[in-house]
Amino acid sequence: MKIMRAARIHLEWVIPWLTLCLLPPASSTVIVQTMHQMPLPSPCNYLLASECKASFERFNIQFQRQETNGVPTIKRVTLRLDGVDVELDKTSIKVNKEHVTVPFSKFGITVERIVSYVKIESKLGVVIMWNEEDALWVELDKKFKNQTCGLCGDYNGVQVYDEFFKEGQSVSLDYYEETWKNNGPTEECERSSPQDKRTCENQTDLCSNLLSGPAFLSCRNLIDMDSFIGACVKDLCRCNSTTTCLCSTISEYSRQCAHAGGKPHKWKTAELCGTVFDDINQSGCVAFDKCSCTHDGKSYKPGESYSRACHKCTCNQAQWKCMDMDCPGICSVLGGSHISTYDDKMYTFHGDCSYVLSKETNGNFSVIGDLVKCEISEESTCLGAVTLTLPHNMKFVVQANGHVMYNKLRTPLPIFMDDITVFSPSTFYIVIHTNYGFDIEIQLTPIMQVYIKASVQKKGQLMGLCGDFNDVEADDFRTTNGLIEGTAVTFVNTLKTKISCHDVANKIKDPCTSGIYKENYAKHWCGMLSDPRGIFAKCHSEINPEDYQDSCIYDTCAGQKSEEFMCAAISSYVHACAAEGILLHGWRNTMCKNYTTVCPATFVYDYQMTSCGRTCRSLSQPDLTCDIEFTPMDGCGCAEGTFLNDKDQCVPASQCYCQVGDMLVHPKQSITVNGQTCSCHSGILNCKGRHIEESCKKPMVYFNCSSSQPGEKGSDCQKSCQTLDTEICASAHCMSGCVCPAGLVLDGKGGCIKENDCPCTYNGESFKSGESVTVNCNTCTCKSRKWKCTDHECGGFCTIYGESNYITFDEKKFSFNGDCSYVFSQDYCGEDMNGTFKVLTESIPCGGSGTTCSTAIKLYLGNNEIVLSEERVRVIKQSKGEDIPYKVHTMGIYLVIEAKNGLVLMWNKRTTLMIKLKSNFKGKVCGLCGNYDGNIKNDFTTRNKEVVVDALEFGNSWKVSLNCPNADAAKDPCSLYSYRKAWASKHCDIINTNVFASCHSKVDPKNHYEACVKDTCSCNTGGDCECFCSAVAAYAAACNEAGACVRWRTPTICPIFCDYYNPDGECAWHYKPCGKPCMKTCRNPSGECFNHIPALEGCYPNCPPERPYFEENDMKCVSKKDCGCYDDEGNHYEEGKLWTSKDNCHYCKCSSTKVKCYYDKFACNCSYEGHIYKYGDTVYETQDGDGTCLKAVCGEKGNLTRTITICITTPSTTFSFGPSSTTTTETEEPTTTSTVTKNPTTTATEKPSTTAVTLPKTYTTTITEEPPTTPNDCYDFFNTWQNNVMFLQVRGSFIFSWKLHV
Repeated sequence: MKIMRAARIHLEWVIPWLTLCLLPPASSTVIVQTMHQMPLPSPCNYLLASECKASFERFNIQFQRQETNGVPTIKRVTLRLDGVDVELDKTSIKVNKEHVTVPFSKFGITVERIVSYVKIESKLGVVIMWNEEDALWVELDKKFKNQTCGLCGDYNGVQVYDEFFKEGQSVSLDYYEETWKNNGPTEECERSSPQDKRTCENQTDLCSNLLSGPAFLSCRNLIDMDSFIGACVKDLCRCNSTTTCLCSTISEYSRQCAHAGGKPHKWKTAELCGTVFDDINQSGCVAFDKCSCTHDGKSYKPGESYSRACHKCTCNQAQWKCMDMDCPGICSVLGGSHISTYDDKMYTFHGDCSYVLSKETNGNFSVIGDLVKCEISEESTCLGAVTLTLPHNMKFVVQANGHVMYNKLRTPLPIFMDDITVFSPSTFYIVIHTNYGFDIEIQLTPIMQVYIKASVQKKGQLMGLCGDFNDVEADDFRTTNGLIEGTAVTFVNTLKTKISCHDVANKIKDPCTSGIYKENYAKHWCGMLSDPRGIFAKCHSEINPEDYQDSCIYDTCAGQKSEEFMCAAISSYVHACAAEGILLHGWRNTMCKNYTTVCPATFVYDYQMTSCGRTCRSLSQPDLTCDIEFTPMDGCGCAEGTFLNDKDQCVPASQCYCQVGDMLVHPKQSITVNGQTCSCHSGILNCKGRHIEESCKKPMVYFNCSSSQPGEKGSDCQKSCQTLDTEICASAHCMSGCVCPAGLVLDGKGGCIKENDCPCTYNGESFKSGESVTVNCNTCTCKSRKWKCTDHECGGFCTIYGESNYITFDEKKFSFNGDCSYVFSQDYCGEDMNGTFKVLTESIPCGGSGTTCSTAIKLYLGNNEIVLSEERVRVIKQSKGEDIPYKVHTMGIYLVIEAKNGLVLMWNKRTTLMIKLKSNFKGKVCGLCGNYDGNIKNDFTTRNKEVVVDALEFGNSWKVSLNCPNADAAKDPCSLYSYRKAWASKHCDIINTNVFASCHSKVDPKNHYEACVKDTCSCNTGGDCECFCSAVAAYAAACNEAGACVRWRTPTICPIFCDYYNPDGECAWHYKPCGKPCMKTCRNPSGECFNHIPALEGCYPNCPPERPYFEENDMKCVSKKDCGCYDDEGNHYEEGKLWTSKDNCHYCKCSSTKVKCYYDKFACNCSYEGHIYKYGDTVYETQDGDGTCLKAVCGEKGNLTRTITICITTPSTTFSFGPSSTTTTETEEPTTTSTVTKNPTTTATEKPSTTAVTLPKTYTTTITEEPPTTPNDCYDFFNTWQNNVMFLQVRGSFIFSWKLHV
């Protein structure tokens, strides 16, 4: 007590400044940090804070003052953060001695400006803020506790007075200051004494009213308000009594109140701190409802709108409110192998048959596409013809050479019928318009490509390669038997229309690896699509060029005639832009120019060619094509004032096609006819081989077309188990061959079978009737060739792995690599912000290479903040939010957090993070994982609710701090580090090999292989295996989820050594590639999980019966008694251990893995004016100066028991309850009737607001005051402070140290 008094005398002039709670304050031990002002008149260089007690100093923060015209400011701040040097002064910022501009992000350090402050944040857990004048803040992560030195103290939880004692004796401020002086070798400095000569009007009453108003009623007795009143008065003095300077102080008071357990209410008004900075128009501070929006670099005021082809968006309070308009679905077949469905699913396959592109489920119409080998090319396939079948036996065939056949007769264009119009707006295109709810646009030059437009009335009524048009991309591979195939090839094989075609196989080979010249040619020309300053940049905000560029490079490398495929791919992007209303002109001046110069005689080229009014027919009768809406198209046609006649163009025989029935065969192309191999040469079909015999294997019979009836199709159109539901045969002529007799169909193995005995197919495999498969969380059973499945909701997955490769809930795949913290997923979306969870992610780099070494994660779950970083889990209790039960598991190499609200988070402690949500979250989440509504088209919805097409713009919008610098477009790492590509390609090829053969039909390896190569190229300065292994493990996890368990790790390829956990002589631990179900652990003794958790690879123990529980901390099997207990925050207690509960006045005890808590008055704590007192402690003892003594003691249930007695002697000092409480007066009569003695007593219960009592002077009154309520709201200062940080400040001529109360 004497030491404390001595300290108070030494520091009696010290004024408390700020408080910050380092641990959850509600009903538990609270550590409060208090700032104090100390004069530092010297302009010397000082050590503010450093990590001095560890073996390696990870941070060091120094500063130097200066005085100009009597005004003290901070001249320079120097930092060393994890080996990176940062120097700041008023004119420049240097990192490693190099000048940098703000914002800056590199080496694990971010430098940004927040209003008038420069903020430097290190991923170490250190944050520094400087206003470039007189204020400097430092925040430290809790992990640095008891590790620091400097003016800010040792951060050891002991009160500030310990900083001023050495060997039990108090030290002077001069000595303390001198201890941390850190001048350079030639630097000298002298002390000076700053004086504040300013005199101002006393504004104490105004400040007291502000801080004791209704919004802060719950803050009374929790924190010292006097220090904030003093700061407020100084603020008003500095700002000439205007209230604009008060915002920081009041914000800090509100935040500290919440940290201490109060419930501050909304205090900002339109007149007081109710504006925001207009960072869009740079117009200063404005009311929030006056904030503008931005789109495509342009500013829009509130109420202004912009429109796209299918959307109209209106600006409202800095966010877009967008309304979808009814627009047709568009399906395209590009380059002969790339399909984009109505619901935007994109896939590639190389077919050699006729396939159902789109078909109405009720059979009104169907579109068939003939895919064949391109001329002289073994790599590429081409679209050879498009067949349209309509009611009333109408059939139209458009061939690649532009010929149009109607019911087998070649028919000149245009064709006008009751429900259909066929015409050619240019030599490059043919348009088919129908009254059946769909149109077809067929491109002919330079190669055949097709675009099918379906009206909104057809939603959910379609099937085929183009999908079902239900706005759900994930089910586009659903087959007629009801299941969703895992890969494109297994899906398209179910939609063949000819039984004679072979099933296609998955082509994994990259065609660009076969020729360096072709690859360079493709990347040069195709790369122009994504040039941000190029001729196509005008369209980038509406149509992302990334997929078109990839397809362009692929086709250009694969095709024999590279320029044709390149120009076709470029024109497909131009067509997509035109469909969105963006017309691109002049692009053929740079590339593909020859197509503008080879127009037929008398024809001209135009970027918007039309045939409306330019035919000879239009001169004598109305041109019906003029009323048809279609995408603007380029090509050759008649110039204005000229008219098209019915003449055809001729070609030499060497360019002629061969004709087999109604089928066209390209020159030098080979086909199979009646078992013979035939090729086309100069228009003649030459055949070799033995003609098929008329004998067939029983029960099949031979069908001879020469003796058949007109219209019969023969063997090519007989039914099989695969084509029973197709109902369409695109064969143009009769084909002789073996067929099954009536009542039987082909079984796909060369035999015949009854229709009801047909097997079910899934992922390329056949299953007999009665056999079952597992699809996600459902069981599907084959019955009469159809799958019958259980209807459990399986939830959705979102994944990030490797160098920031994302797969959203709706299966959109993209890459985005930023250095900030981002919203991975949350349900704080839309108008209702009462969410239950938020997941934030941040990439942790490996040194200065930029390569991602790990991912730091924060999960806000109800009233818990769960931090996952450096393979550790920390739980921080929040003052707001509901209590959501959760469990933490170690499952293989993953750390799993599962919550009762339906969220499961799985982290491999490196770069892979998966979250799984129950279906009740559908359409209610937002962030980098998309909105989980099944519609892949709107997955790129930004924070301000605008749907964009660019992954970079989308990702940057979900930064946690909007002041963190935007990520830039990433360059291809294999181009930057070309020497890495061969190594990366070789090792990543394991994904394409037989090691994963069982998975290739379930999960397309293409995207995972490309991501693996990219990530492995990125690891150019080490971590080769880490990047490679993470990418392959991600594919293995996807295979596992799809039902293919792959054991791919070996002692030389990404090994996991489970034997490390085996004690000598034991063999309990083993590697399991597909994990184990929920285990009995000490954290989860029941062995039951809230949710279905997928099997996760890693090391698992086989615990013996006598030790059946897995202890995750020690990674060993233990008995129930040795398990101990875990509390809600993950803290472990041994069996029988007693500890203080987070609920006041309660002890808890560990008993057989269960925590049992009970009331005990000796566990009670009381809170008064920011201090914590134990049961029985005297809180204060004073008198009122008028002979009445007052005493308060910490009592039961955390209540203050106050006693008022007549003093025997009158002390010289008086006690004031302070201005923070209102005063009520109550007069209470004694409850006894006995004779009054000298000091009889009476007790009364006092509400928290009661601060003074008037009673007869001969009585003693005991008053019980209830403790403050738990926290509710927390208003963050600059939206950056967190509950788990230390907060230090240097201001002007003072240094603010801190003290800790326990």
